[in-house]
Order: sequence, then C-alpha cells, then structure tokens
Amino acid sequence: MIDAPLFSIISLITELGVTASVFYIIYRGYYEGVFMRVLAYVVLAYEIIFNISYMSARLFGHVLSGEHAREAHAAYEIVVAIFHGTFSLIMFIALVAFFIFALRAYGRGENFFKAHSWLTTAFVAAWTVSIFSGVFLFFLLYAGHSH
Repeated sequence: MIDAPLFSIISLITELGVTASVFYIIYRGYYEGVFMRVLAYVVLAYEIIFNISYMSARLFGHVLSGEHAREAHAAYEIVVAIFHGTFSLIMFIALVAFFIFALRAYGRGENFFKAHSWLTTAFVAAWTVSIFSGVFLFFLLYAGHSH
C-alpha cells in the first residue's frame, strides 16, 4: 500500500507526463525538424510553477519546520533524496538551456537535436536518470514502507 501525501502522488504522476512531453518534443524535433514551442513553454511553466514549488515545499516542510522530525531515515534514503533533489535541479536548469538553444536553432531553420545528437542523447539519458531517481525515491519512502 502506498501511504504518500496527495501532493507527492500528483507530482509523481504529472512528472511522468512532463517526461513524456519532453521526449515527444525532442522526438518531433529530431525526426520531423519541428520544435514544438507551445508545448515546450507549457512544460517549462509547469516545471517552474508546480515542481519547483513542490520541491521547495518538501524541503521547507521537512527540514525547516521539523515535519517528520521523529522519523529516522536510513542513510540510503537520505543519499537517494539528496541525489534526486540535486540532480533534478541540475536537469531543470539543463532543460531550460536545452530548450532555449533548440528554440534559437529551429528558428534559424536548423535541426538542433539532430545536429547535436550526442548532446541530445546525453540529455535524454540524464533526464531518464533524474526521473527514475524520483520514482525510486517515491517508492522507497511511501510504498509498503513505514518508519
């Protein structure tokens, strides 16, 4: 059974949708030479409004207010949480930069994702690690596991 805060469940589900959108934007750009600007803006806005606020709420709720103060987390849970939080922030910044460079290149008629296929592959791999670390952390903390 999963005993997770509703905000965490919603964030998990919608982040999988964001990931599908990011991969679809890259797919269309790479194979069809089309950068889906509007969808990219929606993804970035969602990430800023919802996910950054979610991570901030979790940080402030957990660390500053003493939420879960009586819970002892295993060292591996803390390591996974630190890795995921840090890497997700790095990947958010990378997503913004990646989409800005793509927007400019496609505006000039260049297929950014194909022209920089090594960078595109590295980005997709890193984004995948970030997402899987978040899913892993969610199940580590909430699925059939009590403190």
